[in-house]
Order: sequence, then structure tokens, then C-alpha cells
Amino acid sequence: EKGEIEVELFTIHSEMRANNRTPYTPAESKNIQDINRAWAELEKAEHQREMALREEAIRQEKLEQLASRFDRKVIMRENWLEENQRLVVQQNFGNDLPAVEAAMKKHEAIVTDIYSYEERITTIVHLTDHLESENYYDIDRIKLRRDNVLDLWTRLLEMVKTRKHRLVLSQKLQTVFQEEVYLLDWMDEI
Repeated sequence: EKGEIEVELFTIHSEMRANNRTPYTPAESKNIQDINRAWAELEKAEHQREMALREEAIRQEKLEQLASRFDRKVIMRENWLEENQRLVVQQNFGNDLPAVEAAMKKHEAIVTDIYSYEERITTIVHLTDHLESENYYDIDRIKLRRDNVLDLWTRLLEMVKTRKHRLVLSQKLQTVFQEEVYLLDWMDEI
């Protein structure tokens, strides 16, 4: 475009000379050096804008990758939480004291596994916070998924407490039954 303008200016000057007219002299701040300087500023601004757009596109791509990673993690966490909820809800403690004590040990192993998973749940929260701080466009969906995971986590922890309470009650009951059996055996011996 700059070259075309220079050609047009040269053509106008040539025609004016050919017609014996005085050549056009631009007003101050409108001469060729000023136009060249303005053109250089325009090119610089265009380059800066292009760089800013490129950086933003890269940032958005990274956010998309982070959101995709978030989605994969959420799916895994939701599946794990639901599976463990099904496991914890089982009430098969056994019919005698040794079976209940074995169920207690199994419960403690489950609880240890569950609490070791807490860091993974926290990772979901941190990813959500990061996406929100970066103004990710689909943050509402991300927050809903995070809230669902946190609800499942809270429900699982409540179920663990309830199961522990029932196990303790079952253990006490089986202990009483065991003592009754010993008393009945003792009375039969007398």
C-alpha cells in the first residue's frame, strides 16, 4: 500500500510538471518523512497486536488443555467416590464376634484408603481455582463438576462415620452375645 501511495504521488507530480503547474508541497507534518514515521508506528502496533493475539491464543489453548485434564480427573474421582460409596454402604458385618472384628479391620483399611485420597480431591479444587483465576470461559460448568465431586466426597465421609458407628454397635452386640454363650456354657457345666 505504501508503494502504491508513493507511485500515485510520483504520478501526480509528473502530471503537474507536464501541465506546467507548480508541484504540490504537503503541509507541515504531512510530508513523506512524517508518513514514513506514522507507517512505521502502524506496523509496530500491528506487530504488537499480532503478538498479543498469539499469546492469548496460546493461553486459551493451555486453559483448554487444563480444563480437559480437569474433566478426566473429575470422571475418575466421581467413579472412585461412587464405587467406594457402594462399598461403604454394605452392612455385611458377620454373625459372630470374629467376623465383626474382621469387618472392623476391613473398615479401617477402607478408611485409610479413603483419607489417602483427600489430596486428589483437593487437586480438583485447585484446578477449579486456577481456571477461575484465569477467567476460563466455561467456569460455571467447571464449578458444577467440582461441587458434585465435593458433595460425593462429603457424603462418602458421612457414610464412613455411620458405618463405623454401626460396626461399633455390632461389635458390642456380638461381645454381649459371646459373653452370653460363655455364661450358658458355664451354666450347662454346673
